[in-house]
Amino acid sequence: MAVCNFEQQVDSIKRKLQQTCSHHFLYKHIEPPELDVDQIHLMAYSLRDSSLSAEECEIYIIATMLANLALETHENVSNPNISMKARQLTVLAGDYYSGMYYNLLSELQNIELIKALASAIKTINEHKINIIHFTSENLNSYLNSVKKVESGLLEQFCVHFQTPSKYINFFTEFLFFKRVAKELKWLINGKFSLIMDGLKNLYRQNSTELSLEEEKKILFDILNESKKKLDDMMKDMKFLPSFVHMRIDELAGSLNGGC
Repeated sequence: MAVCNFEQQVDSIKRKLQQTCSHHFLYKHIEPPELDVDQIHLMAYSLRDSSLSAEECEIYIIATMLANLALETHENVSNPNISMKARQLTVLAGDYYSGMYYNLLSELQNIELIKALASAIKTINEHKINIIHFTSENLNSYLNSVKKVESGLLEQFCVHFQTPSKYINFFTEFLFFKRVAKELKWLINGKFSLIMDGLKNLYRQNSTELSLEEEKKILFDILNESKKKLDDMMKDMKFLPSFVHMRIDELAGSLNGGC
């Protein structure tokens, strides 16, 4: 697929997704969802050599993104800084996106993809419990739960459409790197951080209270290790789209205080 056509497809998907999600009443009371354009790029890239029509590709990606929005919206309910009304409407918004996702895939009658994404959602919710209540055995287990939450849907999407495993592994690490960079930004700006909240619980189990600087260092260390993994993976991947390199460079700015 030509670069211009690829970017046009991503823009088309983003525009249609925004139109699909638009709900006047909900957005009077809660923030509209932030679309993860990176995931749209990665899904479109994974289908670049597919025999599917452009329209089918768009519908599959939009449906999967709606499922992702439903999960992310429900996750916002755990934010202690929002009102009860906003919390209730946030749950409804998540249910709204979920209903649209099922409707789109049912129209295409792709039962196997529905099963794959349903399995991913189940797994993601199990790992969210690990994050919120810190039921993981150690830090590595906890961070693996973060990876599963961030990339579970994309991973199943790629497996369904037979994306090579080395690309799936790279996408997973990239989304993890992106999430930790976002958590670091939230921490620095004093916003609620779900992952850091869980990490604090780990250290509390060891009777250790963390200062803000110690919290930052933990996330910096995790980011550095993830960046090294991404760099090693890219040595074996010659055909990654240019946007991936650009986004990694942007996110890596957080390692130098670029948050």
